[in-house]
Amino acid sequence: MSKRSIVPTDAIVAGVDVSKARLDVVLWPQGESFSVDNDAAGWRILRQRLQAAGAWRLGLEASGGYERGVVAAFIDGGLDIVMLQPLQVRAFARFRGQRAKTDRIDAALIAECAAQAESRTRERPVECQKAADLLALYEQTAADLARLRNRLERFRDGELADLLTQPIAYLKAFRQTLLGRLRRLARANNSLAHRVALLQSIPGVGFLNAISLAARVPELGEMTRQQAAALLGLAPFNRDSGAWQGNRHIAGGRARPRRLLYMAAVAAARCDPAMSTFYRRLVAKGKPHNVAIVAVMRKLIAAANAVIKRDTPWVPAAP
Repeated sequence: MSKRSIVPTDAIVAGVDVSKARLDVVLWPQGESFSVDNDAAGWRILRQRLQAAGAWRLGLEASGGYERGVVAAFIDGGLDIVMLQPLQVRAFARFRGQRAKTDRIDAALIAECAAQAESRTRERPVECQKAADLLALYEQTAADLARLRNRLERFRDGELADLLTQPIAYLKAFRQTLLGRLRRLARANNSLAHRVALLQSIPGVGFLNAISLAARVPELGEMTRQQAAALLGLAPFNRDSGAWQGNRHIAGGRARPRRLLYMAAVAAARCDPAMSTFYRRLVAKGKPHNVAIVAVMRKLIAAANAVIKRDTPWVPAAP
């Protein structure tokens, strides 16, 4: 993870509001605006315009994958790239008192926000992006399957139940097909296979958790354990004011790998002696179940960061 880049006082920052077909661009601080198509030809025009303007940084907002092409086109182009989350941009708009919303206004907000943000964007390796996309489809299929199974329980009519068993059987087979593709993808790439194997050495971390962390958190091994926890939204935040001290809560972060890591933590708390002892000690101190499980999750992501950084499998602590 790269360190914060200091924005030169005379720097020009380009803010890009991304949609499926178009990129709306505003140059900060002068306010010049233009639009290009969100395709290879549009990216070339955008590169020429930014070079001519002497732009130093490019800011974008995550937009459901529509930003991937422009990020890939610019990642090695000499521009400092900042990927902002929608919540960051909306919070910045509220801070500015900006209620109006258009593509051009959003691009201007992104540019000004990016000028003050930390630069840490890098292009995800191709094999990681493929694995992340397959994982997303696998998880969506599992969610569809769960919804149909819940629906099936509501019907007592045999004919209606039979109608539901057909798509359920199809989704179960499709889910297995996706899992097979994920395994083949992991085996086909030596780097990805190595990272998955390292991560699977950690107690409670199975194949799906391992490939989720490898594909969705490529920064593992380049961070501190505190940064790794914060990246997945597992770092507790203080809520204090004066003499009042509120409960600490986790927030933000990458939700998809965090959801899978929760299941790994539950398994580790049950089956791994060290994690089970740690979990029971927290519960004995009065910590609620979920608080104790989140603490186990923090230990697991710290372990994941450590095995990738050391490039050696997990070694259990001596009894």
